Amino acid sequence: MTFTGTSEDRAGTTANEFKLSQFPSLENADRQLPQLHLPEAVTSVRDRWERLVTHIDLPATVEQTWQALLDPAALKLWLAVCHGSLDQLYSDCVLDFEDGEFFLCRSIALKPQAQLQYVWRWLGIGQATVVTWQLDAIEQGTRVTVTEEAFNPPWDWQTWNGGGWNGILEQLAAYLRTGIEWRWCWRRMGPYVQVELPAPVYPAWDQLFNPASLKYWLLVMQGQIAPQQALTILMGDASGSVEMTVQEVIQPGQSPPSFLPSVKFSLTRPSWNCAIGGRFWLEPAGWGRSIFQVFHYGWESLPAELQLSERKILTRFWADTMRRASSMFRPPEIPSGPHNW
Repeated sequence: MTFTGTSEDRAGTTANEFKLSQFPSLENADRQLPQLHLPEAVTSVRDRWERLVTHIDLPATVEQTWQALLDPAALKLWLAVCHGSLDQLYSDCVLDFEDGEFFLCRSIALKPQAQLQYVWRWLGIGQATVVTWQLDAIEQGTRVTVTEEAFNPPWDWQTWNGGGWNGILEQLAAYLRTGIEWRWCWRRMGPYVQVELPAPVYPAWDQLFNPASLKYWLLVMQGQIAPQQALTILMGDASGSVEMTVQEVIQPGQSPPSFLPSVKFSLTRPSWNCAIGGRFWLEPAGWGRSIFQVFHYGWESLPAELQLSERKILTRFWADTMRRASSMFRPPEIPSGPHNW
């Protein structure tokens, strides 16, 4: 055999030929007996589809009930102020609760005096769910059945939305009987803001809550997320700042049974003379995705004249915050630099 390479090449070839010739039985040993835990199992799908069905029998005609579902003058008395129209297919409208929170809606099916179906998102950024109203004439009047369907919703979705629909239908019934307003006044809990992220829970937590990231999505001016720590947060507009005090941090994998991370905190502003409670948390939304959420409670502690106006400010702030948080998971080729007006 003629070999034209360098002395190093010749030496390497000679060594390789020697190894193969002396130990041919070991050539495929790794493939013949793989490591004990190979191959590894790979999760490809982890999805939940959930449905809530609620009904009520009303002593009203189908025509009267249908009008209450679509007429903005009626809707504002039992559900929300409607900006736009639910009877225009594929046209966006807003169901406004006038406390800073709202649903962005788009009607996708309409059968006059029989069925109304729309897709809605809480604050325009939450998960999209489908709501179907079905009207059926019965001897006593009208049976109203409302169905809401969701894909990988938050784990407490059935508790919150499941109980909420009962109250909504009872408000509709009271309005149809009396013709006066039966909407709930703004609540002592909330705002509740959520956004879905294209990342699993643990990587999402690491990306959001490392100190370098807080200044971008939370607009932290000073401080860090740690127990008993105080942070100054810019609210991003003429509303000024808010002080956050962290009470508890649950790290990923720390607390059974869910092992999911969360932060318990309180907020104060100079005009409040008190604090309101709050909580961040993350949970799975199918495989490879997660839902980032924030929630408040204790508004009754504020002076009455400030409660509604401050709630509106804080709701807008958290909606903007969640949008900034989701922008951190965009592909790196898309530039990001959220403003802090």
